[in-house]
Amino acid sequence: MPANAPHLQIDPADPDESPVRARMSRILEGSDFPALSKQIIETISALDDDASSLQRLANVVLREYSLTLSVVRTANSVHYRRSGRSIQSATHAMMMLGAKTVRQLASSLLLFENFHRRSPALKELMLQSLLTANHAREVANKLQMQEPEEAHLCGMFRNLGEVLIACHFGEDYARIQTMMHDEGKSETGATKAVLGFPYADLGAEVSRHWGMPDAVVQGMRARASTSVSLSAAVTAFSHDLTVALYSHEQTPDGAGVALEEVIERHSAKIKISREHVREVIASALNETRELFSSLHIPSDRMRFKQLSESARSAIGVAAFETGEWAAVTASSEDDALQLRDRLRQELESAADASSGTALGDVLLLALEGALRGGPFDRVIVCILDADKGRLVARSGLGEGIEALLPHFDFPMNIRGGPVVTATQQRAPIYLPNDRSMNAIEARWAGTLRVAQFGVFPIVVSGKIVGCLYVDRAMDGEMAAITPDRAALRYVKSLSEIMVTAIAARRRLSTAVPVEPVRETPKSAVPAAAGVEPARSGADRVALVLQLLQGASSDAVSKESGVSVVQLEAWRAEVLAAAAARLQ
Repeated sequence: MPANAPHLQIDPADPDESPVRARMSRILEGSDFPALSKQIIETISALDDDASSLQRLANVVLREYSLTLSVVRTANSVHYRRSGRSIQSATHAMMMLGAKTVRQLASSLLLFENFHRRSPALKELMLQSLLTANHAREVANKLQMQEPEEAHLCGMFRNLGEVLIACHFGEDYARIQTMMHDEGKSETGATKAVLGFPYADLGAEVSRHWGMPDAVVQGMRARASTSVSLSAAVTAFSHDLTVALYSHEQTPDGAGVALEEVIERHSAKIKISREHVREVIASALNETRELFSSLHIPSDRMRFKQLSESARSAIGVAAFETGEWAAVTASSEDDALQLRDRLRQELESAADASSGTALGDVLLLALEGALRGGPFDRVIVCILDADKGRLVARSGLGEGIEALLPHFDFPMNIRGGPVVTATQQRAPIYLPNDRSMNAIEARWAGTLRVAQFGVFPIVVSGKIVGCLYVDRAMDGEMAAITPDRAALRYVKSLSEIMVTAIAARRRLSTAVPVEPVRETPKSAVPAAAGVEPARSGADRVALVLQLLQGASSDAVSKESGVSVVQLEAWRAEVLAAAAARLQ
């Protein structure tokens, strides 16, 4: 659990326990809620942009198809895109976006993935939550706010309390809906009558349990007249926008009037033109459509037609494309080939030493390429230790990888097992495609619940450096399906690019000229507080090489006493000198 997430201690037998905590206690006892909590807490806990956090986040994102698509799409959006080239790799996208943005995006989509396939009522709630989230992101962009993905997160979690009641207390939720629709009660009046508290109280309690940012809780309680921050005001405006346009009670003809009322009600805090509001509505609806289509989510065409008509009526034009809400089917074989090509191209670009990409990040890109492009259940890159006596897992991706990695620490001798034996052969092998497993291989694979596996040695300048390992698990969907030759050739090409990356960075260490630096005697100039010590050319190159080999800037800065800004400047100088030397 994150450090800022309070430990929730609930005593069901306590007669003084609040109604909110009583409901929370029952939710925590549910069969599926702990799994969702674990995923969200794991995501929020990945605090830094260092290599270990990136790997943890990559495992969270790559486990869910919707997260992979959303992270890639976000990195390719106008707000984040820094070059003319599109991005296909989720790992590359995460490097660009940073851990905080990815955490926010991943948390939003984890909530959507968990609830949208359940009851019709929940599906409708999650649809409206997604529309609110997309409205919030677009409004944040229009207002030039620094963190549009935080706005998206707040929008997605705005209705968390209602979603939890609808999911875990269906009868109570139905009573609330009846009181609102048949008896004319307000939402606040109906929820207090049935639950004893408003939806936002439960949402806030769960959000704190997960360690969500304060902005999320503020957004849940925000109203047009009671927003404590601009972020909360954007959440309230986006929620009201969704209700005005897309509630079941709304007719297309009434949407325009309702929209004007929302704009006027929030005008004191949301300074946005009507033209921008129209663009927000169009972009949010299309973003929602694209997510449903890309995830092949079964949808009610009449419901989505109503959404489209309401939006068109409200903004007064029919100038944006809403398309068909049905999933678009394409050749899965063509998609796989295109994905492989794009992932390989991104890896090739990162492998070039002049790109400035750290070796650890290059290896992580290669792992994602193998995981998604194979596809495989787990992928691991193993590297020889400093003494070259052991082959040890450096990093890995895939389902259950955390439990598998500790088993990948092998002595480089006859007792090393199948992975070491295959690596020492210096040629790629995939079992059982190339041959049947022998008794030792079958026993090792059975112990780790591996149905099939491949080893692709990494050999640089004639010397073994490590290997790329891929597998399909006995419990996985692909256990009985062996990859075709094209897939294995593709993985082999990734291992060859890894060889290129390692070799290029080794050449860099010898290609950079080390110019002598005339150092002033320490006794001549007293050290001033906050002034970094002088560094020789050799020292600078040594520190840059640590960065290029995968160490984080923060870690090197802390160990050396050199600021991150200075380290990055030296890295740029070294790479420029190396590129000039190699031309």
